[in-house]
Amino acid sequence: RRVGCRESDFRFFAGMVRANGGAPPSVWPSLRQRTAALLRDIYAELITEGAARALSRLPPPASEAVGDAAGCRDEAGESPVLPEMGAASSAALWTLSVLVAGVGSMESRLSSDSLPCRTVREATPLELRANAGTLGRDYLPSAYDPWLGPRSAGVIRLRYGFDARRLSQRPGAGACEYTPVGLDGQTEAWVRGCLAKPAAASRLAVWRALKRRLYHYDAGVLAFHAFPRNYLLSPAHWEELLAGRPNGGLAAALDVGAGDGSLCSPYARLFGSVTVTELTSPLVWRLKATPTQGASLQAVATAELTPRALGREQFDVAFCLNVLDRCKDPVRMVEQLHALLPPGGWLVVAVVLPWLQSDAVARGSHQRRARVVGGDFEAAAASLLDSLLLPAGFEALRLVRAPYLCAGDRNSPVAVLDSAVVLLR
Repeated sequence: RRVGCRESDFRFFAGMVRANGGAPPSVWPSLRQRTAALLRDIYAELITEGAARALSRLPPPASEAVGDAAGCRDEAGESPVLPEMGAASSAALWTLSVLVAGVGSMESRLSSDSLPCRTVREATPLELRANAGTLGRDYLPSAYDPWLGPRSAGVIRLRYGFDARRLSQRPGAGACEYTPVGLDGQTEAWVRGCLAKPAAASRLAVWRALKRRLYHYDAGVLAFHAFPRNYLLSPAHWEELLAGRPNGGLAAALDVGAGDGSLCSPYARLFGSVTVTELTSPLVWRLKATPTQGASLQAVATAELTPRALGREQFDVAFCLNVLDRCKDPVRMVEQLHALLPPGGWLVVAVVLPWLQSDAVARGSHQRRARVVGGDFEAAAASLLDSLLLPAGFEALRLVRAPYLCAGDRNSPVAVLDSAVVLLR
């Protein structure tokens, strides 16, 4: 009582001593955890400092307003392709990326962070009607919890089905096919791999530190080298959706905002050539290593969807996967993609729903808002078609639902956003 110790505190401490076989509880486990976290933070800051210095002379992310501010527009008013990284920057980026990947791989081998995965299945019609797994207001409206019950149970459910009748019977629905795709073995294997080998904690520490100093998508280039984070549709899904594409296996494809290449890699083998674009030189550097299984690949750092910037007048098929809700002007982007396609050309659009816009380059000009509304998947998908895609001159051929998956660490090995994939002509 003289030192302010309450009787309840004493009883709690005495109980801990008895539970520990008569010895006071050890502080070493907690101390080891705090020390490991401190070392990860120091390591992440060192990587970040090296990356910031190596990339300090690169131009900012390409965008309409950023290009103007940086003096990047030419006399015709177009924003040309950004210059590639120099040899020194490329070497530094490669060295840091390989270092982060090596440390992460070693950490994964020494740890036992795997989670059980007993079942990966599709959500049932009853679960879909009840929006089972929907998260609260602190999350994106398209996000849902894929876990059924406690994570120790190891049951994952993913949304593929939808009410096709609601979409096909709306006014002006046209002849679009609303046939869902299903969970296949390749997708299940990807999910099981995420739970068996989640990202190392050191990778996440580097990623968070890099985001404070660099463009946030560039942060993933260094933090997740040789670790594909995103997944939308399997190669088998793409082969089914793209059957009958113009010019078949010789077709030229364009992928706008291709990120780290993990979404375009599954379909690249179906084309003769693939042109991918991104906003920064580091992202393009990463894209050049995208496995295409035979298709020729050209990676371009530009925000302009013009023949001059892309090096080609037209493409047979264009992809815009999870980009429309993050670009400066989704209406203009759809119109530009239409201009790059010949009569009969195809456009594939993937958007997370319900719709919520966020500016990927939170600087320069303001983001134009698209009038896409709807509180559930079917209502938002109908609004996406009727308000944004069809007015640009496209005809909808097929719409499917798919989980947009992102791999993470042990605390969140798989995150999911509800996504619509639309095939247009």
